[in-house]
Amino acid sequence: MTVIYSPSDVQELLGIDSSTLRKYAILLEGHGYHIHRNDRGHRGYFDKDVITLRKLIEFSKQEGMTLERSAEAVMTWVSEEDETVTVTEVVPLQAANDRGIERDTNHDEILERVERLEQVNLELIKHFKEKAVREAKQEEKINQILTYIERQEQLEVERGKMIEEETQKQIAAAQEKKWWQFWK
Repeated sequence: MTVIYSPSDVQELLGIDSSTLRKYAILLEGHGYHIHRNDRGHRGYFDKDVITLRKLIEFSKQEGMTLERSAEAVMTWVSEEDETVTVTEVVPLQAANDRGIERDTNHDEILERVERLEQVNLELIKHFKEKAVREAKQEEKINQILTYIERQEQLEVERGKMIEEETQKQIAAAQEKKWWQFWK
């Protein structure tokens, strides 16, 4: 049974994005390579297409190879494959396994980074909670100080009133005629 891969499956297998896959497919089709299309014109990829695309990527990574030259090399490789039946397909599958190992390694690295970021986030949350507690304590102290200041101001006002009343009593007493001054 032959499996037809969707573009998203091939993107995942090769580790490329959709525009890159589309560009590679158009390039290969321009050089005469046939990629299956359904009745809606959407591409479907067989195992041989995935291997061919993997080979194109492999060739394009070599120094001095442009995509155009890589496509020509792939077409030569495909025509040689069609002429002789060899077990060269094992190498790309091995490359797929290596890529899987690379992905596992990348996956592990990403998981480690995520764990580190989660640890940093937890530390930040702890720090912010401690800061909020400190700020609440400071606000409570400020409120206590304001209450104390208000009470002191009230006491000062009351003292001022008492002093003023006492002063007025003393002035009134001083202005009163004493009993011996009534005969004058």
